[in-house]
Amino acid sequence: MRFSHSIMTLSAAFLVCASATAEPVPAEPALAVQTTLKQLIDQALTRSPAVQAKRRAYEAARARVIAAWLPDDPEAGVDVEGQSDLFDHGSRANREYMVSQAIPFPTTLLLRGQAASREAQMAYQQYREAQRDAIWHIEQPYYELFMTKKTLGAMEEVRSLLERLGRSVQAKYETNQASQQDVLKAQIELAKAQIELVRLREQEHLAEAHFSHLLDQSLFTRYELPEEPVSPPLSSELPELERLAIESKPELLAMAEGIRRAKTNRLLAYTSWLPNLTGRIEGRQFPGEGSVREWDNFVGVTVPVWSLLKGASGEWKAAHKDVRQAEALYTEMKNEVLLDVHEAYAKVSVAGYALQQYEQAILPQARQQVQVALAAFEAGRADFLELIDAQRMLRDAEIAYATQRAEYERGLADVRFAVGGPIS
Repeated sequence: MRFSHSIMTLSAAFLVCASATAEPVPAEPALAVQTTLKQLIDQALTRSPAVQAKRRAYEAARARVIAAWLPDDPEAGVDVEGQSDLFDHGSRANREYMVSQAIPFPTTLLLRGQAASREAQMAYQQYREAQRDAIWHIEQPYYELFMTKKTLGAMEEVRSLLERLGRSVQAKYETNQASQQDVLKAQIELAKAQIELVRLREQEHLAEAHFSHLLDQSLFTRYELPEEPVSPPLSSELPELERLAIESKPELLAMAEGIRRAKTNRLLAYTSWLPNLTGRIEGRQFPGEGSVREWDNFVGVTVPVWSLLKGASGEWKAAHKDVRQAEALYTEMKNEVLLDVHEAYAKVSVAGYALQQYEQAILPQARQQVQVALAAFEAGRADFLELIDAQRMLRDAEIAYATQRAEYERGLADVRFAVGGPIS
């Protein structure tokens, strides 16, 4: 009996020491940072190169709008007539001072300005889509980190429970009320819990390193999450989400602006043959006179010979095909967006129903089952294996609940990204 007890004590000590020494030691001290999801999103929007590139593209497109509404620069010049020698500037000669301005047909300037405005609107919606994408890429690992931390907390509770069970079994074994096999089972379960804790801590470190990588921080930075994401149930139905996606998704809005731009360019191509006006004023100064004596006025129009030929030979057809291409791309993107909405909605619905079941039934019953099994085991009315099974069921329920909570929040993030804006 003493020999068996010594073997058991050494086995328990070996398992606990092995599991404890298995935890990795950080290469350098970790810097703890308390941050919220909003703070992380703000930093990502400020530092994301993709977002800043789209912002600069929008600002550049917006700056080109006014220039598209304006005609070309006027021309000014001097015409020297009657000079007897090419390099004899002192010979008697007449001078003509000229100012001319080419004025496109009014619809040309109007349509050019509208096309540039559509281009700026497209760039703005692409900038908004880049912002939504950056937010989504922060939300997803954030909820992954939340799930890992919650799972770690659940496993810490499981380890505490297993240590309590181990002490209870050890006490029973010393009084011949439990078998040596029960003690070994308790120590093995504790060692498994320690291994799972080590795995979860490494997973937590990788999730935090993902944030550090995005935010240009040390990869050893620790992120404390002060708030627990507890979003209310999704009240919007699929038809409403589809409508919101069509009205709010920046990528769709950019393509809708692309259709309008293509139609504007088509109309510009159809009207490119309309004549442009050229106005010119000339003033003539004769030799020996200090002022201008004669004035000439000129008004000319372009003859649309080549413009009509260019349009008929394929320019009008190409502009029409550009409109059809833009419409087809919009339809394809709309179908993809609506499919994303349905997939995200299904993910949220499943996770929301699972959360309700875990909160109302599974978790309370699993905790109660552990308490009942523990009381029965301590009273000698239940086998130790029943207690281990109850503990495993509680552990699995706690981990699954944390997973479903993260899945629900990730699903809501997917819905917001697919819709392109806030949801009910």
